[in-house]
Amino acid sequence: MRKNARIIQISGLRGLIFTLFVIICLIMGFVGFPGLVAMCIWNMVSNAVEVIPQINVFQGVLLWVIVALSIYVFNRDKSFVELKRPSQLSESEIKDLMEKIRTQAQAHKINSMLLKTDELKDINKVNELEDSSKEKDKEKL
Repeated sequence: MRKNARIIQISGLRGLIFTLFVIICLIMGFVGFPGLVAMCIWNMVSNAVEVIPQINVFQGVLLWVIVALSIYVFNRDKSFVELKRPSQLSESEIKDLMEKIRTQAQAHKINSMLLKTDELKDINKVNELEDSSKEKDKEKL
């Protein structure tokens, strides 16, 4: 694998604007909108109870961050996403894989040979048809 491979390349002002747009959309989608929902739920509860004060959007975002971090801390052993390195293949699995690759390569060679012979047959038929039409033209003269 190349060490200097560029995964993301941002070029020009247009690229920077698009990158900022994507980052803002991600922040709004994962922080802003859930914060707005948390604010609305808190304010509905405060209206029903009439003892709790209402909150604004910034406080709703902070409430959402507190809830999200609490869920993360208390469910530390139960992760939703796990990243693992794939295990290496055993010798028998490698042999089976190599055998499948060989059979596929042989099948590909045979298929390409068959396709080429079919094309040759078609060309021969076209040549025969042209020759017969030339002979008919000669007979007419």
